[in-house]
Amino acid sequence: VNSLRNLCSALEPFLRRVVNEEMERSLRNSLRSFAWSPSLRIQELEPSRLKLIFSKNLSLHIFTGNKILDLENSQLQIRLVDTRGEQIIQANLPHPVKIDIVVLDGDFPMEDCDVWTIDEFESNIVKERTGRRPLLTGELSVTLRDGIALIGDIEFTDNSSWIRSRKFRIGAKVGQGSHQGFRIREAMTEAFVVKDHRGECKCQSSYHPRSISFKFII
Repeated sequence: VNSLRNLCSALEPFLRRVVNEEMERSLRNSLRSFAWSPSLRIQELEPSRLKLIFSKNLSLHIFTGNKILDLENSQLQIRLVDTRGEQIIQANLPHPVKIDIVVLDGDFPMEDCDVWTIDEFESNIVKERTGRRPLLTGELSVTLRDGIALIGDIEFTDNSSWIRSRKFRIGAKVGQGSHQGFRIREAMTEAFVVKDHRGECKCQSSYHPRSISFKFII
């Protein structure tokens, strides 16, 4: 009997360690399966009823060092809209929400897909080149109130020729910790080229239509 008790006492630490290790391994596998579950990704891809949009398209020509404006030469405006019905309608939240302004790769999303995950959006944010100033400067954090946020002075410090797509987009996302609960989908502009400021005069002069002369044969 004493020998059996001694054997059990000797085996107890070993058995406890084996059981703990097996439980930890099973737990890790379960969490990994949970994180990579296709059903979860499908659920995240399901469009949220609320999303941010830019009210108007950007101006036709965008240069480094110049304030970014819309087609009507007004400051950019972000709206919160509800997409549940057949028509997009203005939405509102009972509290202000912080909105972060970022630069996106012009190739995102693929084929102008209107559905993406948060991770896909984050992974396509473009940062400045090594040793350069921040790619986008100015009012990069705005507040959404009554479903509307106005963006002040923002400008690019570098052109878009150094990335593969050679185009940027401006994106808007809810700031971390600013809103809890259901997802508010991110906004993004159309893809556009950013040119160096020194090419502005040449580009703008070429934008005006040339005069056309007619000859009449009598």
